[in-house]
Amino acid sequence: MKDNVLIMGHKMSDVDAVGAAIGVYRICKTFNTKAHIVINDISTSVQPIIDKMNASSDSGGDIFVTGDKALTMVDGNTMLVVVDVNRQSYVECEELLHKVNTIVLLDHHRQGADVIDNAVLSYIEPYSSSSCEMVAEILQYIDADVKIKQAEADAMYSGIMIDTNNFLVKTGVRTFEA
Repeated sequence: MKDNVLIMGHKMSDVDAVGAAIGVYRICKTFNTKAHIVINDISTSVQPIIDKMNASSDSGGDIFVTGDKALTMVDGNTMLVVVDVNRQSYVECEELLHKVNTIVLLDHHRQGADVIDNAVLSYIEPYSSSSCEMVAEILQYIDADVKIKQAEADAMYSGIMIDTNNFLVKTGVRTFEA
């Protein structure tokens, strides 16, 4: 078990990337694991989510860190979880892919060229509506009692809403269960 987890999505993170990262963050916190979400440029679409998360944080608003800050946090016991992207050149901080030895990949996009190929676990499910849906499914299989806060649930729900265009496209039974 790693005791330091960094979570990142793609450059110019959207609501699905941030929502999925927040879901993974909650999993880490359930197991009392230190975790941070890597984001460099905060767009206007995710700023309210980040503000809400920082306001509801027990950890003094240090949930989100830049790529440069994340690079200084890496040690031999760090795991990197990449959400909503599987291409090396699209991630928020490509240097982390080369500095961290244990990488987990969770994505709903088809694999293409430039795929992250050094992951110890690669869960790519193109039939999922969103990365938030995938994380919501993973939450169901965790034996521990995961207590998702309102701001976290809102972020994940928003990610599903955006990627499905208000449940009009790419939805199925699993989407509604999530």
